Order: sequence, then C-alpha cells, then structure tokens
Amino acid sequence: MSKQEKTRIRTAPLFGIHWRRVILQACLLLIMILVSPSLSFAGMLSQQDISYTVVKGDTFSSIGSAFGVDWREIAMDNGLDPSRELRAGRKLRITASRIIPETTQTGIFIDIPGRMLYLFDRGIPLMAVPVGLGKPRSDGNRGWETPEGTFTIKGRLKNPDWAVPKSIQEEMRREGLAAKESYPPGPKNPVGGYVLLTTIPGILIHETIDPLSVSRFLSHGCVRVLAKDMEQLFGYAVSGMAGEIVYAPIKIASLSNGRVFIEVNKDVYGKIKDMQAEALRLLKNSNLTGKVDLTKLAKAVQEQTGIPADVTAR
Repeated sequence: MSKQEKTRIRTAPLFGIHWRRVILQACLLLIMILVSPSLSFAGMLSQQDISYTVVKGDTFSSIGSAFGVDWREIAMDNGLDPSRELRAGRKLRITASRIIPETTQTGIFIDIPGRMLYLFDRGIPLMAVPVGLGKPRSDGNRGWETPEGTFTIKGRLKNPDWAVPKSIQEEMRREGLAAKESYPPGPKNPVGGYVLLTTIPGILIHETIDPLSVSRFLSHGCVRVLAKDMEQLFGYAVSGMAGEIVYAPIKIASLSNGRVFIEVNKDVYGKIKDMQAEALRLLKNSNLTGKVDLTKLAKAVQEQTGIPADVTAR
C-alpha cells in the first residue's frame, strides 16, 4: 500500500483510551482512500495499525471487542498463546482493516456481517465502532436477526426505564428464567444509559452492559454499542437523523492505483445461496472482473476471514 493508503494509530490503554483522537485519525484515513461510490458494494478501504498496551483485567476477547478485531488474529499476530493470561504492560500490535459498503452521505450506517457502525456527517466519517447484533436462526431457535433497511432516529433516551418486550419475556420463561417486565435505570439495565430509538419496530441502538457481546451476534435484534462509544454517538445523533442497516457479506474496494480488495465475512444469517457466484456478480456489476485474479478470489471467498484481501491480477 502507498503512504496515503496506510496510517499508524497509537492508542492509550483500553479503559482510558483517547477515542476521539483515534476516530479522527481513522476518518482522515478513510477520506484519503475514498473510491467511486457508484460501484455496487464498493466503498472505502480502511487499515489501522494500532499499538495497544495491555491493562489489568484485559483479555483477548475484551480487546477484540473494543477494536472490532477477531481475538484469534490478535493472538496470532503477536505470537501469543490465547489460553494464557495477558500480562499488564505488554505491547500488542493490532491491525484493523475493513471495507465500508454503500456509504450514506449523512447519518448512521450499520454493516451487519462486518459488525460495525459508522457515523457520517455530509460524507465525512466521524465514527467507526464495533457493535453486537441479532442472533441468527438455528435448530430449535427462532432467531432474532437484525433487519435490513433504512430508518430514522425518532428519539433519544438517557438513563431510561426499559419495558421488556413480551417476546423476550416469553423466551425467558421457555428457558426457565424469571421473566422481568421492566428494568429501572442503573447498572443492571440491559440497554444501559443511552438509547437511540429507530423507526424500525423493536430495534434500538443502545449501550450494552455486556461488553463481550460486542462484535458478536447475541442480541434480540437491537444494536449493542460499548459504553464509551455509545456516549459519543449519543452526543452526535439527533432526532430525525437518517440511517441504514445493510447485509453485505461481500464488499469490494477499488483503489486509485488499480488495486482491487475484497472483504468476505461469514453469511451468518444464511441469505446468500452461493458466495462465489455472489462475489463474481458484484465484480461484474462493478466492471472489475478483468482486474481480479480468480484463484485469489476463490481463496478469499473460501476463507471468509472478514479481512480485506488484495485480489488484483498481477
């Protein structure tokens, strides 16, 4: 990658991290490598090289959730045994790379397979944070999949009472748990201290009291955000702000230097019948088929790492 397509971001420890500085630097990176928005599922390629210092209580999972990176990648990149406890003070190298598909010009954009939320202001990205999303269907499980679609922020709540939906109460009873009808404000309230109401029925964007659920598919459809990120998002979001939730396991970025990258996430909701065919369709629609090495493409589709891979034909 060229100098303009790569940046290094140094961060403070996780629980005292200077997120505004990190986000602004990431935004500058995203702006520098903007590609044509007219390409189907093409977008911006972002790569952050992060230096992180472990603090007491950190785990691979908690660090991975905070940065939206697979904890196994963190362990492998640093030559560490994930079964062993992390030592406070240890320096970790973390690489966070992703492609943002079909960006909106203003508002909130949520990428379900990528488990990321982006906030844009007139085309300029202000935030890029990992989120937790709805449980997929499985044998004996109805699933709570986060729906796709456009929405509007219709309200903002701080320290709210949360009325537990009847459907969740019923699930709790089926699982042999005591069903609660509501939670008062406080540390045990599952929606936390900050909530954005959307026009999609039953779907909230809210703080979570379970940080390890972020970057995973464990919610009842709502969008879970880490406390520090949700507080910042709450400060930016206003009633009437537009948003969009997209399900795009395969995303493409075509850089100005002719390189083509593809990001393939797992089809966690089982919506794509043939991932290879879908990748070829997107490349064809973007007039990029001739620029791609099909062997590299097949490998990226098979591995489904969620990390952008350079599939440019040599």
